[in-house]
Amino acid sequence: MVQSPSSSFDLEYHLREIERLVAALSLRPDAYLGPQGAAIPDIEWYALAAIKKTASLSHAFCTLVRAKNTLAAAALVRLQLDTAMRMFGLTQVEDIETAGTWLMNDNSYRKLKARTGEALSDTFLHRKLDEKYPGLSEAYEAASGYVHLSGQHIKTGLWSQEGSSILFFDLKGTDDARPDEWFADIIDAFDQATKLTAELIAEFRLTRTQHRATN
Repeated sequence: MVQSPSSSFDLEYHLREIERLVAALSLRPDAYLGPQGAAIPDIEWYALAAIKKTASLSHAFCTLVRAKNTLAAAALVRLQLDTAMRMFGLTQVEDIETAGTWLMNDNSYRKLKARTGEALSDTFLHRKLDEKYPGLSEAYEAASGYVHLSGQHIKTGLWSQEGSSILFFDLKGTDDARPDEWFADIIDAFDQATKLTAELIAEFRLTRTQHRATN
C-alpha cells in the first residue's frame, strides 16, 4: 500500500487515491468504443458495465468509510473482486462473442464454460486467478466473511476500555469511536481489489481494440 506523505495514517489521502484511479478508468474510452454512433458488440457492453460497477462501488466504499461504517464498507471488497473475476473469466471462454450474446440476454454467467469445460463458478474463477495473482483466493475468502453473517460481524463490534479485561459489544451501525487507523487494512484491501479490476478491464479493452484492428 502506498503510504501518505504524513507519518500517521491519512484516511482522506488514501480515499482520494481510489477516487482518482476510478476517475481515470471512467474516462470515455474513444479508442475502444470507436466513433460516436458506432455499433458496440454485446461483449463490450459487459466491459462498460464493469467500469460502471467499479466506479459505483468505489463511490459507495469511500462514502461508507467516511461515515465509519466498517461492515458495509468491508463487504464491498468482495463485490469489487467479483467484477475482477468475471472480467478475467471472459478470457477463459472459447467464443467470447457468443458469451457476450448470452450475457446480454440476461442468462447466467455461471453457466458459461471455460475452454477446459469447467463452469465459470466463483470457486473456479478465484482459484484460477490466484495462479496469476497469488494471495487472491485468500483475499476473496477473507472478504466473503463480511458478506455473509460470520464471526467478522462479532469481532468488529467488540471493544474494551483501557485497563479492563471486560469486552463490550457495540450495536450501532457505525464505528464512530474508531480512529482512522482502524480502517487502514480495509482501505488497502479495497484499493488492491480496485487496481486489479481496473487492470483486467484495461487488458480486456486492449485485446478487443487489437482484435478489431486485425479483423
